[in-house]
Parts: sequence; C-alpha cells; structure tokens
Amino acid sequence: MRKEHVAFAAAPVILLTILVSVLPVTAAEVNHRPCLCSPQLIPLQGSSRNAYLARVRYSDPDNDPPAKVEIYIDGIAYPMRLVKGKAASGLYQARLTLPAGEHSYYFYAEDINGFYERYPRYGAKPGPYVGKGKEVYNRIPVLTNGGYQEDFTTGTGVYTFTVRYQDKDGVKPRAVRVNIDGIWHDMELLQGEPADGIYYYQTKLSPGNHFYYFAGVDQCGSCQLHPAYGVIHGPKVNECVNEGPRLVWQKVDPSAGDRGTVFTYYVEYRDPDNDPPARAEVYINGQPHLMQRVFGKKYSGLYRFRTRLYPGAFHNYYFYFEDGKGGFYRLPESGYFHGPVVTFDRGCEL
Repeated sequence: MRKEHVAFAAAPVILLTILVSVLPVTAAEVNHRPCLCSPQLIPLQGSSRNAYLARVRYSDPDNDPPAKVEIYIDGIAYPMRLVKGKAASGLYQARLTLPAGEHSYYFYAEDINGFYERYPRYGAKPGPYVGKGKEVYNRIPVLTNGGYQEDFTTGTGVYTFTVRYQDKDGVKPRAVRVNIDGIWHDMELLQGEPADGIYYYQTKLSPGNHFYYFAGVDQCGSCQLHPAYGVIHGPKVNECVNEGPRLVWQKVDPSAGDRGTVFTYYVEYRDPDNDPPARAEVYINGQPHLMQRVFGKKYSGLYRFRTRLYPGAFHNYYFYFEDGKGGFYRLPESGYFHGPVVTFDRGCEL
C-alpha cells in the first residue's frame, strides 16, 4: 500500500517539472512585427543637385534590434542608419542624391528574428520628382472634362465652355484658355482651387458650325492641350428666324389738360427673341419723339415720353418700334389714337 501511495504522489511532481520546462520555450517562440512610424522623404520635389532625406522611426514590441532598415527607391534598397535613440527604438535616416525623373519609394525593416514591416504595406508612394541640374522638376498640368453647354433659360443663344485644370505641383496656372474657331479666349475660375478647379468662358455664337479646344499653361511655361491632337467639333448653331416685337399696352396720362400740363405717353415693349429696340418712338401729330425705358428690361419693359401740347382737340399719336433685325411694330397697326384734349389756361377766354 505504501508503494502505491508513493507512486501516486510522485506523478504530480513529474507533470509540474515538464510544464515548467516547456512554458519558457513556448513563450520564447512568440514574436511580433516591428513598427515603422512617421515615415518621411523630403523634399518630394527638387533638382538633381538636391540632397533628399529619408527618415523613419523603428520600434519593436519585443525590443529586438533591426537586422536592416532600408528605403527602396525605384526598387533599389538604400540602407538607413540610427541617428537618435536605441537600436530597438530609434530614429533612422539616409541622405540620398537621385537622378532626374519621377521616382517612387517605400520603407522596409526586418528584426533579428526575420519578422518584417513595410510602408506602405502594398505598392509604393510617388516621388520624389527630380529635375535636371538646378531646375526643379515640373509636372505638366492636366486638362479634362472639356465641353460646352447652351444657356436655354434666357433664350439668348449664350454658350458656356468649361474645362477642369489640375496641377499636381499645386501651383495656380499662368493661363487657362479656350480656342473657338481659331480665336483664343481667357477662361476664369468657376469653382474649386486655382490649381485644381473648373474654368469657364461664356460667349454668344453666330449661326453655323464651330470648333474648339483648350490649353492650360503652368507657371513654368509648360502647356497642355485638350484634346492633345485636333479639335472638338461643335456646337452647331442654327439660323434663328427673327420674331418681330410687340407693343401690348399704351396710355397717355392725363387724357385732358391745359397747355401747362405735362402729358406722359406710355407703351409696353416685348420681344420674343429678347432683342432690345433699335428704334423706340412715339409720333405725336406726325412728329417722331424718342422714348426712354423707365421700367423692366430693354427687351421687355415700359417706355415713356413726356411733353406739353398746344391747346386743341386735334391731337393724335401712334407708337413705332424696331428690333434692329428687320422686325417692327406699329401701335395701332393703322390710323391713330386721338387725344389728349388740351384747353387754354383755366380762367382764360377763347
């Protein structure tokens, strides 16, 4: 019985010894990726004479020093060295000179156990952009979404040309222009920022077939055309049939008075084509008088003329307007309006 008791008591001791010996080994196998913080490559735009500085902060949760910390530019590895802090938690950097052109980069770090980290995790970041000699690299602007739209609200045949200008260097353009039928026109910013916005130009086009294209010029003088070759055909503007104006209402106020009374002649002018009058006259007793707009728009408004008249009951008048495009209107269409009646001053005998 004692032998069996001794054997039973010894089993837990053996099991505990095995667990103690196994646990440290299991814990030692747990490892973590290193971290890359605050990656930076400056400047992102310059010349081939510039020195480019790459920086990144390396840290390891397991306090493992790195086997390597590198920056890859165009697929080529450049080693980085510790400049501040400890190996397992410090700032690494590299100074570089680069050939002219567009480049791309990413950072790579690996600890002594072979665990690694990469920034960005996939792909590469664009830059730096390196110019030749002392010249800073300049990226050509981009023009997209060029077109036009007709303004149907006013019925005046006004066309608005728009294009999007983008400068990846973030510099406002020297000029954004549209060429319509061989003539250049400066465009203005409609919305967005000068270096990334929509530009527009408004104009009224004559009947016929038209063509256009756009150009953007940055501050370095680089020019980009849209489209790159040829032109865009349009718009096709149809010949408009002119509609004559109308005189829809008239009045002389007052209808009677004496020779000291100021009489006011009113008439309302309307033109379906929104054409202002080329002639706006009232004929009083056969003599034309120029009328002035006092209310509304030129193509849809109230016109008047003010005058004094000699005594008599023989006065007559009519209105005559022309739109300048062959359309005209007379009110009344024939004959005259009679009036006003003008008497001598009150208190005077005939």
